[in-house]
Amino acid sequence: MSVSSSTMLSYFSLLVVLVIFPACTTCFDITKLLSQYPSYSTFSNYLTQTKLADELNNRETVTLLAVDNAGLAPISGEPMDVIKRVLSIHVILDYFDVEKFHNMGDQTITVATLFQTTGQAQGMQGFMKITDLSTGSVTFSSVSDPNATGAKLIKDVFSQPYNISIVQVSTVIMPRALLDGAPSPSPVPVVSPVPVATPIPVPMPVVSPVPVPAPVPVVSPVPVVSPVPVATPVPVPVPVVSPVPVAVPIPVPAPALSPPSPTPGSVSGPGPNAGDDGSEAPADLSLSPGGGADNGGEDPNSNSGVNKLCVNRALAILVTFLSVYVMYNNNKSC
Repeated sequence: MSVSSSTMLSYFSLLVVLVIFPACTTCFDITKLLSQYPSYSTFSNYLTQTKLADELNNRETVTLLAVDNAGLAPISGEPMDVIKRVLSIHVILDYFDVEKFHNMGDQTITVATLFQTTGQAQGMQGFMKITDLSTGSVTFSSVSDPNATGAKLIKDVFSQPYNISIVQVSTVIMPRALLDGAPSPSPVPVVSPVPVATPIPVPMPVVSPVPVPAPVPVVSPVPVVSPVPVATPVPVPVPVVSPVPVAVPIPVPAPALSPPSPTPGSVSGPGPNAGDDGSEAPADLSLSPGGGADNGGEDPNSNSGVNKLCVNRALAILVTFLSVYVMYNNNKSC
């Protein structure tokens, strides 16, 4: 079965209206409704003074049995709490208009009133009995006071279907228990106290003391011997050997060579070594290896000084190596 687009659109429109305009918690203002009817001004004032108007405005469905100013004379001058209880009997927690009252089919029904929700009602005080008579009239009376004179339906005042209906009744409905004030609570039966049995003393068993074991001697901990500190080797300074002073050789003056004496029989004049100008060329003063000049030029004291210098340097180098070796052994032992 297919749904037409118009039906879907209608459902969607209804959903939008329900979301945007949700159901109001207060669908009416009872004070404003009654303000349009001056003949119910006293009834409206009582509803305001007793705060019943606020409770009615918070209800979604009520039927109010209104009484005109003249019909409220029986409760005039009563304490406000009594007036509140009486007026709460005139609020039916269901929707009834004049047409519904006359269509009851000549029978009697029982409905709950606002007084039943207050927690002050005892028994059937919070219920109303409505009777549709065969003569065409409708009467209202309290279930808890069946012999009291009830009120009759007069006319329809205002109706907003399934939210609120205001109808006028002939007089105020006054159960005698409500006029006498708050119902006194029923006496609580006095219960005789139950005799308390005296407890029989029960001898307590003597508990033999439990032998306490001797404490175990605590062994003192063995003292921990501190490690013997290792003596740090004291570095022994290595004596530095001063180098042996080297004797500076005394310079020996070279002996002066005398010129050779002329040999007899030599001819004066330019010889084969003569120069161009006739002067005599200088004689060759170089000494042969076997000559006396070469052997006599080297001093034996000079050779001994050089030998001493070499020995001193060798000793200095040896002392230095020994010093380095001793220092290396000392550092290695540390």
